[in-house]
Amino acid sequence: MKFNLKALLFVAVAAASAGFTFTSCSDDDFTDTIFNTDPRQDYLDKTQYTFPLDTFVKKEFLEPYNVKFTYKFDDKGSDKNKNLTPAEYDKSLDLAVLTKYLWYDVYKELAGTEFIKKYSPRIINITGSKNYNAASGTETLGDASSGVKINLYNVNNLDVNDIDLMNEYFFKTMHHEFSHILDQRILHPTAFNTISSSGYDASGWSDAADSLKAGAGFVTPYASSAVSEDWAESFANYVTMDSLAWKQKLASADFEWEVLDCDNLSEYNKLLKPGCNLDTIGYFKATKSGINNKLYRRKCLRNADGTVALNDKGQPQWVHETGIDGRATILRKVELVRKYLKENFNIDLDALRKMVQERTYVTNPDGTFVLDSRGRMVNKLTSVQSSGSTLIDELREQVERFKALQSNN
Repeated sequence: MKFNLKALLFVAVAAASAGFTFTSCSDDDFTDTIFNTDPRQDYLDKTQYTFPLDTFVKKEFLEPYNVKFTYKFDDKGSDKNKNLTPAEYDKSLDLAVLTKYLWYDVYKELAGTEFIKKYSPRIINITGSKNYNAASGTETLGDASSGVKINLYNVNNLDVNDIDLMNEYFFKTMHHEFSHILDQRILHPTAFNTISSSGYDASGWSDAADSLKAGAGFVTPYASSAVSEDWAESFANYVTMDSLAWKQKLASADFEWEVLDCDNLSEYNKLLKPGCNLDTIGYFKATKSGINNKLYRRKCLRNADGTVALNDKGQPQWVHETGIDGRATILRKVELVRKYLKENFNIDLDALRKMVQERTYVTNPDGTFVLDSRGRMVNKLTSVQSSGSTLIDELREQVERFKALQSNN
C-alpha cells in the first residue's frame, strides 16, 4: 500500500482520507504447512528479553495457523534500497496482540481455525520506520509478496489511542490483502467488474479527493485505480470503518463534486458564493507549500454571477450530470462482497464487521455504541473498565505472562 504524500498534506487541513496503493497479489498454491510447528521443538532462548513475545507469536500464530509473525529486523527480507529501521519491542508487542484480537480471533470465531490456516498469509513482517519513496513522493504503508507475506511499516508510530491511524496503517491493510488472497482462490463475481468499468484511472486516482470518488461510486480514491483494488477496498473499508464514518462516506456519495483552483481561504469564501450554509456545500484543502490549493464543492445550480441558486425553500438545488448514484453504487459493491463471502466461504460480512466494531469501540448494554461529548465512538482498547484495567493492558498481559517461564529456567 502506498500513501500519497501530497494527499497527506491535504488531510492536515480537511479531514479527508488520502490515496493508497496496495501491491497486488499473484496466484499461489498454499499448503497446510510451510513451517515446523512441532511444539516439542522449542528453540526459543529464555535468556533473551524478547522471550515473552517470541513465545506468544509462536503459541498464537505459528502453532495454530502456521503463520510467522516476525518483528526482528532481517535485512534479507527487506528492501536494501530503503533506509528502514527495526520495530521497537513494545510497539511490536502491541501490534501482535491486536492482530490476534482484531483479525485472527474474529475469523476464528466466524470461520474456524482450518479456514485461517488455509487462507491466511504465511508471514506477517513488521518494520518500525516509515517507508518513503523519494522518487514518486509517496509512502508505502504496507505491501504483499505474492499473497504469502505481508509487510507492514511505521510500527514505531503505532498509537493505541488512535484507532483511525491503526486502521489505515495496519488493519485495513490486512483485510485488503486478505481479500486479495480469497479472490485468488475463488474469483470475485464478474458482475462487479462492470459496475464502474468506465471510472477506473490507474494513474490519476492519487490526486483525487475522497468526496469526488465517493460521488462516483468508489469507497476510496485508490478503489478507482483498478477493479481488483475496488473489490479489496470495498471489503476492507466496510469491515474497518466505524459506523459514523461509514454514514459520512455514504452521505458524501449522495452528491457530485467539482474541483476549482483556490489560492486561499478568502478566495474559498468567494468561490462558494454565500447563499446557503457553506459547511454543507464545499471545503478547502491546502498544500504545505501553499501552491495549487484546491476547493472541492458539491455541484449545484448557480446564477449568472456564480451565486448559488436557491429553491423556494431557500435550499441549494443539487446537480447530477453523470447519472451515477454514488451511494447506491458503493452499496451495490458491498452487497456483492457480502454475497461472495457467504456463498463461497460461509462468512457473514455484517457479522464480521459487527465483531470488529464491537471489539474496537465501547458499546452500551443494548448493543448500541457509546458516543463521547463530540459525538465520536469511544475507543474500547484504552477505556477504563469496571475492573479498573484497560483492554489493551489485558491483551498485553497475554504476552507478559510468559515471563514466568524465564524465571523457571
